[in-house]
Amino acid sequence: MFGFLHREANQAKLATETKPTTAYVAPGTQIAYKHSLISEYSAEHKQLLTIFNDAVLAYEQGRDDEFVAILQDLKTGLRKHLLDEEMNLYIYLRHCYMDNNKYMEIIKKFKKDSKHIGVAALDFIQPLIDSDKAVHHDDNFLTQLLDIGNALEGLIIAEEQQLYPIYQLTQA
Repeated sequence: MFGFLHREANQAKLATETKPTTAYVAPGTQIAYKHSLISEYSAEHKQLLTIFNDAVLAYEQGRDDEFVAILQDLKTGLRKHLLDEEMNLYIYLRHCYMDNNKYMEIIKKFKKDSKHIGVAALDFIQPLIDSDKAVHHDDNFLTQLLDIGNALEGLIIAEEQQLYPIYQLTQA
């Protein structure tokens, strides 16, 4: 009944419990280092590549409706992953390494490559999802599909080998 008397004390306690430790926060942000982030991203990478491979298999077997449905899953997963990387990885890294030209160049390159590959993949997928037309079964289409997969896989491998260790250095 008289809980309002202790409201300020309770709010102060809650604020200190939910604030990340400053040693784990990127300067100028409220984005905290997350120990499980890299393992979560690696799991998402595996899932995205599995979805992509399922799509290729469905395409090659002529299961067009399933192919389009799998592409929808790929689009959703890829968008979520790219957005999460922007919010929790790239912004964090740019703020941690703003005074380190070597790492900033690497971070900027990965950000640019990630955006480029993401846009290309989504631009390829979206018309297929939106269209009521049958999927084209020709070598050119398959080549484009596989090129997107190769670019995505190459980016994933490079991120895991070069970019993610930079993130982990912030807590070393």
